[in-house]
Amino acid sequence: MELKKDIWHYPRTELAQKYVETMNIGLSNTLALFAPRRMGKTEFLRRDLTPAAEKAGYGVIYVSLWEVRKDPGRALINEIEAHEQSLLTRAIRKIQKGPKITVGGGFAGAHASMTIGGEGDNLSSQDVVDLGQSLRRLAEGRRKVLLLIDEVQTLADDAHYGELVAALRSALNRHGDRVKAIFTGSSQEGLRLMFNREKAPLYQFGQQLSFPVMGEGFVQHLLNTYSKITQKTLDFERAWQTFVALERVPLYFRSLLENMILTDTEDMELALQAIRGEMEQSANYQEKWEQLRPMDRAVLLQINRPAKVYSEANRLEIDRFLGVPAGTTKIPGIQQAIKRLSHQGIITREGGQGVYGIEDPMFAAWVQKIAENKEKK
Repeated sequence: MELKKDIWHYPRTELAQKYVETMNIGLSNTLALFAPRRMGKTEFLRRDLTPAAEKAGYGVIYVSLWEVRKDPGRALINEIEAHEQSLLTRAIRKIQKGPKITVGGGFAGAHASMTIGGEGDNLSSQDVVDLGQSLRRLAEGRRKVLLLIDEVQTLADDAHYGELVAALRSALNRHGDRVKAIFTGSSQEGLRLMFNREKAPLYQFGQQLSFPVMGEGFVQHLLNTYSKITQKTLDFERAWQTFVALERVPLYFRSLLENMILTDTEDMELALQAIRGEMEQSANYQEKWEQLRPMDRAVLLQINRPAKVYSEANRLEIDRFLGVPAGTTKIPGIQQAIKRLSHQGIITREGGQGVYGIEDPMFAAWVQKIAENKEKK
């Protein structure tokens, strides 16, 4: 489906072409891109990568598993099946007259059929399809296929989706010359479980890359768009500082400029304060914080410190926060807190043992403010 034009969109054509060329030359048939949520991954996939891939001769299948978290496995299968049916529909659309023809196929307990010609077109399909067989048929098609799976960490639960992910890997290995895949994820911990855990179905599968954050070109593009709409010019340096203050999250900076247009103000500092308030309220940071166990809060406050979270200095700070005698907090207690926070997707491992980071950059900044305020007291 063709997307409506968006004047705010900052095209990243060169980056999209780079990924497509990586696929074309066979350097890698599978890529996994990581960036926190709201950093522009989905917009890039839909508005930049998809047209670049189609221009290179690929048929593109896009599915966002974040939008169907209750049943991501079924959503993935249905999108592939829908693409396959779409190809079949286009192939037979020229048939307008003549005797009734039935095109069908049964596989692994599934059956799909389409009746064409005669009095009309009637489509019926069971909601069961074998993933491996569908990918095989796509591989046998005239066009190569690029599978874009957004928020793939939704499938990190091996107990529920392990067999599905294993089947996906097997099919991509078998048909990698014709069916390529790009996975994206917004949870470092989720991607670690999927790609870096030895027993995981996607262990060491494909190249893992950090999705590049937006730079000065993005800020200038949005300022140019703002100027076209308002006939006013904003200072670039001030705008860049504001973007950095928003942890370089594209969505927030765009919202800030849109709010400035709607409120007819050129006061960027005032707009920054307003957007921060809206962000914190919509993300429920305060509620999120209050729902954590005291030990988990104490550990979070130590996450951004340079020392490892298990260090003696950090354990003493945890004791102070909890109001218990020095030396009370032991490493096993911190390990349990780390496990809980990781399971909730709040933190992820960074680098070596005992080094962690908060997944959401805006929540990390919010927690940092709490830590700074406590140090002043």
